[in-house]
Amino acid sequence: MSRDKMTMCDLAEEKDIEEMKIRAKGATWICSECGRSANKKEYICEPIEL
Repeated sequence: MSRDKMTMCDLAEEKDIEEMKIRAKGATWICSECGRSANKKEYICEPIEL
């Protein structure tokens, strides 16, 4: 899977904390399942807008 298609959960599994930090900065979406947040809807599995 290409990096741009990976969700925050995928990145967490790979322990790619640096990419997660980039995607979490200025978060406007949160996952209703795990609570992870991101700045783009496509980075979240079950997105809810903040």
